[in-house]
Amino acid sequence: MSEDHLPEDGEDAIVIENYVADCPIDAELAGQLVGLADLPWRDPDVTSRAMRALGWTADGAPTDETRFVTAAGHAVYGDYCLYMPFVHYYTVGGELWPDDFWGSQPGWSSQPDAGRQDFEACVDAAIDRFAERLGPPEWDVRTEGRNISIGSFSWRYAAWRRSGNILVVGPTLDGYSYSQDEEAVVYISEFAQNRPFPAAAEFLSLMRAA
Repeated sequence: MSEDHLPEDGEDAIVIENYVADCPIDAELAGQLVGLADLPWRDPDVTSRAMRALGWTADGAPTDETRFVTAAGHAVYGDYCLYMPFVHYYTVGGELWPDDFWGSQPGWSSQPDAGRQDFEACVDAAIDRFAERLGPPEWDVRTEGRNISIGSFSWRYAAWRRSGNILVVGPTLDGYSYSQDEEAVVYISEFAQNRPFPAAAEFLSLMRAA
């Protein structure tokens, strides 16, 4: 949905439009991520070797903080976790975000005039992809709505336990936009086997690139 800034005399209209950009998770990548979820994430050397063995490199990194880039084009962050965005929900237009940055990245495609239903469909598709390999999520919860700077939202999180780790698929705030926009990520980190799964609202603080 676009919003037009009404121009003053002699001023061009500024169009601000919602976009969804995604880089889907295919069956091959899902299998690679499930394998990585069984590694000791306290040891960055072990996980780095494993990701390099998959052919992931830092070539074409979209940000300075990127640790690896998958063969499909996903940026991977974190030393003691895996934090991999696969869909972004954001606005384009105006001075702060004049260009479609995410949609221009290799392997990514973007949809202008997109809405929350398009963003959520990408999240659901990723959860289904992992469920094909792991079975239904062991924990599947949704926030009931919360007010932050980007407005009211309801986010879905799916999680599986893996060898003393947790594998999560779900949305969070996009740090690249100073938390003004949203993204959904695959997140892997250590998670004690007897630790309860977080409540839906607590996933936001759990899923941090570290």
